[in-house]
Amino acid sequence: MAAQSRAAHPPGRFSRLTLRQRFYIVAILLLLPAVALRVFTAFYPFLQTAYLSLHKYNPAFDHNGPVFVGLNNFARIGSDPVVQASIGFTILFVVGATFFQLTLGLAVAHLLNAAFRLRYLARALVLIPWAIPMAVAALGFRWMFDDQFGIIPDLLRTIFGVQARWLIDPNNSKLAVVSVAVWKSTPFVALVLLAGLQGIGRDLYEAARVDGANAWTCLFYITIPMLMPILITTGMFMIVWQLAVFDLPFLMTGGGPGFSTTVIAQKIYLESNSLNYGYAASISMVLVGIVALVGVVGLYLFRRFDVSA
Repeated sequence: MAAQSRAAHPPGRFSRLTLRQRFYIVAILLLLPAVALRVFTAFYPFLQTAYLSLHKYNPAFDHNGPVFVGLNNFARIGSDPVVQASIGFTILFVVGATFFQLTLGLAVAHLLNAAFRLRYLARALVLIPWAIPMAVAALGFRWMFDDQFGIIPDLLRTIFGVQARWLIDPNNSKLAVVSVAVWKSTPFVALVLLAGLQGIGRDLYEAARVDGANAWTCLFYITIPMLMPILITTGMFMIVWQLAVFDLPFLMTGGGPGFSTTVIAQKIYLESNSLNYGYAASISMVLVGIVALVGVVGLYLFRRFDVSA
């Protein structure tokens, strides 16, 4: 009867596969929904943006759909002073903020790694700026930097005799936006570096002190080399994250005075809000190119310092 049953129901194609082949098929089926989701949420929007960047499209006027213009949108970027100013400030903002976030974050991490009473409470309090929403921080510092009612200009005037109009002068407004970004994200960087510091063996420092090394020698020859993988990873993360910043300068200065604190993301928002989708897409592709360049530099640094996954 069993032989007759097997003859009546021959084995299917799946049952004739090897165990390895079944494993790959099941893995593909399980990964297919995630891959489809990523294609729908990332790959397709990128292709659509690249397509629109080569077209002139404003739905208020172009009723027949996008009009192909080739590289005219990118040529327009080269002659647009607002885009050039936004790219310049974005680079200044990202480089300046990331440098001070890593520098101050390493200093704060060293302080939090020291042995003192209530250090766990200090670690929790340091995270407060990072926990504050960016919109709240931006609006709060907008009042604090106000020329008439702000506490920061008043303190600088009283203590140091500095007379500065922070949100009206273009250079001072840039400094103010960068300083708020540093204040906001330094605790996060410090927390990451603190975890790295706790992974460095104390015996390395003890051996260095026996050989006569001071604190600066230990910093440059032990701490920084041992933390280099984390420093590079955190720095690249902060650069990419802040390249797309929008809320802080938009809510704090509105991109002004003039366009001195306008970032690329805000320019894309302004063009999209004006329904200039083709031109906004071309600026977005420029931002993608900058992010890709940062990624190439990051890969080079990973190989240069032997950063392993």
